[in-house]
Amino acid sequence: MNATPFWDWALSQYRAEAAQRLLLRLQEEAGLVILEALFVSWLASEHHEWRADDTAKLRDATQDWIDEVVLPLRAVRQRWKHEASKETSRRHLLELEIEAERHLAELMWAASESARGEKIGAEHTCKQSVGEQMHINLLTLPVFQDGKYVSEREQLVALLLEST
Repeated sequence: MNATPFWDWALSQYRAEAAQRLLLRLQEEAGLVILEALFVSWLASEHHEWRADDTAKLRDATQDWIDEVVLPLRAVRQRWKHEASKETSRRHLLELEIEAERHLAELMWAASESARGEKIGAEHTCKQSVGEQMHINLLTLPVFQDGKYVSEREQLVALLLEST
């Protein structure tokens, strides 16, 4: 199995305008890795518990790709945003960025294999809704750990549940 089920879900969630706006704002303001937030939320929707040490392992496996490929592509694309003469090149950069994000999803999938193998037990699932699990899983991400973005996390969970 590969990351396709997650990738398809993530694309669907990202197409929702309100979720996209919130995710982009958190990316800009707080350094959120959007795909990471969507990944831990998708895991919750699949009844997987995610822990802080899982996030640390994930970061170890993906940080170089994010820093050396995804972020530079995004930075150039954004720099060219208001240069009409570079619109064709900018669209091409967007395609490359999406491919880089798709590869990031595969890296995340591979790095999370052991964590994905552990589903939440049926008795625990009954007591805890998918929304509650999304909140818990999102709390493992650094941007949500200091309590600064509590309302944004709550809003994100509501938006993701709405379109799931």
